Amino acid sequence: MEIFSANEYWVKAASLMTTDPTGKEDLPDSIFTRIYFMSSMQHGTGTGASKGNCQQFLNPLDSQAVQRALFFAMDKWVTTGTPPPPSQIPKLSDGTLVKPDQASTGFPRIPGVTYSGFKTTRYLLNYGPKFYITGIPTINPPTFTPPYQDNPANGAIYPSFVPRTDVDGNDLAGIRLPEVQVPLATYTGWALRAAPQNDDGCEGSGQSIPFPKTKAERLASGDPRLSIEERYGNFETYSSLLHSAIDNLVRAGYLLPFDAERALSKNLNHVQNDTLLPKK
Repeated sequence: MEIFSANEYWVKAASLMTTDPTGKEDLPDSIFTRIYFMSSMQHGTGTGASKGNCQQFLNPLDSQAVQRALFFAMDKWVTTGTPPPPSQIPKLSDGTLVKPDQASTGFPRIPGVTYSGFKTTRYLLNYGPKFYITGIPTINPPTFTPPYQDNPANGAIYPSFVPRTDVDGNDLAGIRLPEVQVPLATYTGWALRAAPQNDDGCEGSGQSIPFPKTKAERLASGDPRLSIEERYGNFETYSSLLHSAIDNLVRAGYLLPFDAERALSKNLNHVQNDTLLPKK
């Protein structure tokens, strides 16, 4: 089993695991393996209270609960032959794996948020004329011509892709945590550095970009994303949608009941403590 975040697509060209080297078609799944993409996550777990070296607050999404459920599933797969949940990945064939430009990903134009489509390039590197025959490098390290990214002078480029998003900027494909299915913010697996390295990639970090709280706040800022007030209206509606999202993850085998209760309590307490929504 391979479990990875959205950051792996932006920084580590993860799409090359599931497409052919020319980037023209999806590879067929293997009956012996599973690949699980954690939608909208950075590499590891960040905190929504810190920006670090990045322009926006870091991404707080946490995949530990899903990993626990999948470890249980893997154990059953090995010991009893019970198949685990199917792979969950973005694909070229259904339009959820796309080029990184904003028009292709569908990422919204959020005020105060820079979108450049910056991702890491993977090259067929020149380690010498016979390296790909003998495996012995005669040029090591390979030479590079600035700029490093997307520069054919550095060798043939392996086409790589990133996940398409919904209208809020959250990834469509993969295992979508409750916070992504019933969101209070836009979560990304990519981030850009703040000054003095402005707009360079912020490595393994992602972003957490809160929704406006009210319609008035949204209109004043020009934010295209619906406010928390508009999308949920009251605490009870949010709670009902959250219950449904968590129950569906349990039924699909991506959450254990113990972790489902924790996810429900954590998210409901957050909304209540921050008074984001009124009660009926």
